[in-house]
Amino acid sequence: MLITNPIFPLIVIIPVIVLVFIGLFIGTVRSHAGMFKKVIETVVTVLICICIYVINLRIMLPSSQATVKVPSLNVLFVMDSTISMWAEDYDGDNSRMDGAIEACNYIMDEFNGSSFALITFDHEAKVKIPLTPDRESITDALEYIYEPSMYVAKGSDMNSPVDEMSRILTHMKDKYENRETIVFFFSDGEETFDSSKESGKDGSKDDESGDEQDDESSENSYASYARLIGLVDGGAVVGVGSEDGATMKDGDGNDIYDPETGDLAVSCIGEESLESIASKVGLEYIHMEDVDDLEDTVDHIIEDATYEAELRDDVENKEDTYYYVLPILMILLISELMMFRK
Repeated sequence: MLITNPIFPLIVIIPVIVLVFIGLFIGTVRSHAGMFKKVIETVVTVLICICIYVINLRIMLPSSQATVKVPSLNVLFVMDSTISMWAEDYDGDNSRMDGAIEACNYIMDEFNGSSFALITFDHEAKVKIPLTPDRESITDALEYIYEPSMYVAKGSDMNSPVDEMSRILTHMKDKYENRETIVFFFSDGEETFDSSKESGKDGSKDDESGDEQDDESSENSYASYARLIGLVDGGAVVGVGSEDGATMKDGDGNDIYDPETGDLAVSCIGEESLESIASKVGLEYIHMEDVDDLEDTVDHIIEDATYEAELRDDVENKEDTYYYVLPILMILLISELMMFRK
């Protein structure tokens, strides 16, 4: 399908072409050349006018490939997918997951042309989408993150993503040495997974050393994230949720109750854990109440990014054709000039 994008409006260019034709035609008629030469000059004049008209139309052909400049970024999204992420205390009464997905789409818009990967985690981590330049794959995967049933949910282990993050970030660094690795980690910071139950231990502690162990455990809870230092060039740990918190329903529509009080469970953001993770990785922590809270961080990454030319088949492109006609026009004009000089 041909696409036109006139340089000058037709209502302007057509009278100009008519005036050019009249001027050249009058010059041909008044010349002392023979009839054959006048016919040739008239044909050349008509062809010149046609060329001018066609060039002005700027006819373009759609193309499925284009060479574009893209930021040299590999971006990893790490997404908390526990039940608490569906508590509705983000930007009004939207769920935390809605906010995290909105933020991912905003980042992909701003980093258009980059490659992306997605990891989700609850009590364990899963690589949903390995590194890909296909944004739609990430979008589809985000849309298909569903809140789990309370009967299968085991809670959130904030350390669970570390191994998968380490593997995928190491791959990014090894295979794409000239690209920056960016991480955006989305969570409400609540940690509810009981590892002692998973392993069958009672988790009991000696009373005399309990407080000391708790302090040491709190300090070293997220020490494993230090393994990622040197693998991450930028990004942020993003907290979603509020201090007041909100009640939750699971994927089956069941209300979630606090087993200790019997009241509806209220999920509140756990900023201390998120700040600790951010400090271990060397990223900033952002409490996101609106996607605009990420603007400064995203802008800073874009400003510092390098760009590379890349042939893409997922970018709509329109190829100009005027340069095919331009040499013909130049030959005709030279011919016309030579005939007038004679």
